[in-house]
Amino acid sequence: MITIVYCTRESKPEHREHLIKSSGLHKHAEVIEIINNGESLTTCYNRGLKQAKNDIVVFCHDDITIETKQWGNKLVKLYDKNPEYGIIGVAGTKHMAESGMWWEKRKKMYGRVKHTSEGKSWLSSYSPDIANDVEEVIVVDGVFFSCHKGRIKKDFDETVEGFHFYDVSFSFSNHIEGVKVGVVTNIRVNHESIGQTNEQWEENRKIFAETYKDKLPINLNRTFRKNEKIKVLIGCVSFANHTGSELYIYELAKELIKQGCEVSVCSQLGDPLGRKANAVGIKLYNIQEPPGYKLGDGKWTINTQNGPVVSTLNHLYKVQDIQFDVLHLNHKPVTEHLLKLYPETEAICSIHSEVIDLEHPVIHPQIKKYIAIRPEIKDFLIDRFGINGDMIDIVYNPIDYTRFKPTVSNNKVPTVLFVGTMDYLREQAIRDLIETTKSEGKYLWLVGKENGIKVSDLIGDNTHVTYHGPTWKVEDFVKRCDETAGILLGRTTIEGWLCGKAGWIYDIDASGQVKSKKLYDIPNDIDKFRSDNVAKEIIEKYKEIVE
Repeated sequence: MITIVYCTRESKPEHREHLIKSSGLHKHAEVIEIINNGESLTTCYNRGLKQAKNDIVVFCHDDITIETKQWGNKLVKLYDKNPEYGIIGVAGTKHMAESGMWWEKRKKMYGRVKHTSEGKSWLSSYSPDIANDVEEVIVVDGVFFSCHKGRIKKDFDETVEGFHFYDVSFSFSNHIEGVKVGVVTNIRVNHESIGQTNEQWEENRKIFAETYKDKLPINLNRTFRKNEKIKVLIGCVSFANHTGSELYIYELAKELIKQGCEVSVCSQLGDPLGRKANAVGIKLYNIQEPPGYKLGDGKWTINTQNGPVVSTLNHLYKVQDIQFDVLHLNHKPVTEHLLKLYPETEAICSIHSEVIDLEHPVIHPQIKKYIAIRPEIKDFLIDRFGINGDMIDIVYNPIDYTRFKPTVSNNKVPTVLFVGTMDYLREQAIRDLIETTKSEGKYLWLVGKENGIKVSDLIGDNTHVTYHGPTWKVEDFVKRCDETAGILLGRTTIEGWLCGKAGWIYDIDASGQVKSKKLYDIPNDIDKFRSDNVAKEIIEKYKEIVE
């Protein structure tokens, strides 16, 4: 049923016996042991491929043990169930760089291989366990791989000399000819050595890179399986209070978790938002110590090649390799900071405003997509920063539709609600609201945190205006008001629409001066603001950019 080929400098009958016994196929497993006295592996493997009596041919090193029982039966079933695959190995990558180094992008590697050296063993987990599935890759590693003779289109390239790049050239040449190459994790191999490069490896790498320079670099997109969690790191300036961007992140993260993502937030943390985030399973990291990093305090030590060294005060050390599938970044300084710490992780960046410098975009090759929370921001990113419109998607603020539902107010006097931080950006809009509601005989409720603006000075002796501090239960106000008001298209306007209330939108400039105002009725496509729909849309963006 299968043929196993390996090269060795001297006969290893115990290795032959191990391969047959562990395969579970016994007499149905043919073993071709090639005594190699200096020939290249490509020449030896072509000889084994030609001599093999079976369609499924396994190539492996002579210093491995296979820890999976009945692995031969598993391999036969894999080829039976996946007739599109011609090559299957236990480690490989979805990315082949121009350099020819298949491990250049660690996040693109797949498979699991155990290593034993100098009395120590460890598992190299390049990817999650994919059970009995096959993950498509571009090339496979030579420690253990197989092919189906009837499905491949290229033999081993015998111009590749020595013992390096035989595997890469074989699998890559078949890949570009349309043969599907895959990696599995249900066959576990223990490699009793560690791979090392040498001068011949370097020479073969250069030849490979030159041979395929017109094809490189090349990528395959990641396949997300059912129930597989997308690991997201969200970065922002602050995650503590009830400001618009903080609530955006909380509502999005909460819904992402509901839809199967694993979400971490890295920011300046605090309550009440931090407490609520913990309750719904959002992992929290202080911006001073992002995931995998630790801040030096001049006391704790770090192990180096030269022995333990005392950490330097306020120096950030990488102490653990924590991988994320995607960075979801917010606010310029945090975006710049996290891009430096996670240079191999693709990023998506949300822009919340066109009138705040903090929201100016970072232009960086890691950022594959920008999210504008309203159309005007997309125009701003194109016109001001020259960002290609194809890189910008409009995805609106996520609103918890379970909290904001249609209601009818019973106010004897019509009441307008304004929610937001009481700062310079909103001052002129609030002044106009105070005068307008007074002249129209309406009440005005102001809700939010004071920040540079003394609300009592704005209100003066206007008895029709009531001020309330920031609150989590803003829906209590939204449901009882008759209309909302806010600058630009903020959360309160959308929350009001979900509750059946029209909203005044003030268009302002960067200094807070009012350019225009207009009352907007409830849009027909109100569901685009629901947090569950927003999260679904964002998840699709994640999948698009995770190469």
